[in-house]
Amino acid sequence: MTNDKPRRARKLPMVPREHGASFMSVHAWLLGLVGGLVAGGRDWAGLAISLGFAALFLPLAAAASFWSHKSLGAPARRRTAILLAAYAALGVAALGRGHVGNLLSLGAATVGVGLAYVGARAWKGPRSILAELVAIAGITLLAPLTWILIAGPARAWTLSALAAFLAFGGTVPYVRERVARRTLGEIGARERLSRGAVAIVWQIVSVAAAAVGAIAGLAHPLLVVALVPGAVKTVAALGARETRPPIRHIGYIETAVSTAFAILAGWGLGLGPI
Repeated sequence: MTNDKPRRARKLPMVPREHGASFMSVHAWLLGLVGGLVAGGRDWAGLAISLGFAALFLPLAAAASFWSHKSLGAPARRRTAILLAAYAALGVAALGRGHVGNLLSLGAATVGVGLAYVGARAWKGPRSILAELVAIAGITLLAPLTWILIAGPARAWTLSALAAFLAFGGTVPYVRERVARRTLGEIGARERLSRGAVAIVWQIVSVAAAAVGAIAGLAHPLLVVALVPGAVKTVAALGARETRPPIRHIGYIETAVSTAFAILAGWGLGLGPI
C-alpha cells in the first residue's frame, strides 16, 4: 500500500537559518533602550517606532537568507519587498520625530553595511566569519537608532554601536570554537588555548579598549564592567576540558551574558563619563 498523504509545503520561517547572531538584535535594541532612558529620554512614540524596527528585523533577515532557495526564493523576495516598504514607512515616521541629520547618517550606515553583507555572502558564503561579523555590525546599529529615537543625541549615544560590536562580535570566534570541539575529542590545555586564541584576544582587546575609553573620559567605567562577564566566560569555557559541549547550553549562556552586557553597558553609556 502506498502512502498517498500529500507532503506539507515548506513555509518561509520567521527567523533566519543562521539565526544565532540575528537574535542579538534584541540585545542591541535593549542596550539602546536602557541607554536612552538613563540619559533622560522619554519619547514614547520614538520608542514605539524603534520597537517596530526591531520587530521587523528577524523576519527580514529570514527572508534574505532564503533568496536563493529553490522553492522558497520567490516568497522570500516578496516578503523582503514588503518588509523593506514597512521599514521605509517607519523611517519616515522616525524622521518626523526630529534629529534628521543623525537619523540620515544612521540610514546611510545601514545601507553601507547591508551592501557589505551582500558582498561578504557572495564572496565567502553566508556562514563565513566575515559575513557574520558584517551582519553583527548591522545589528548593532539598532542601539544608536533606539537611543536617538528615545532621547536624541544625548551622552555617549554614538559609542553604543561600537560597544555592542565589541561584545557581540566576540561571540563569532568563541561559538565557532565551542561547536568545533564537538568533533575534536580530547585535546590538551595548550591546544585548547591555542585554538581559542582569537576569541580570547578579542575579549582582552575589548576590555582594554573600554578601560582606555573610561580613563580618557569618553565612557563610564560601567562599560568595562559590562564586558567582563563575556571575557570570563570565553577564557573559562575555552580553557576547560570538554568533548561535546551542548549547543543549547552554549546558547543559554550567550543569552544571559548578552542581556547582562546590554543592561550594564546601556546604563554606563547613558550615565556618561565620570
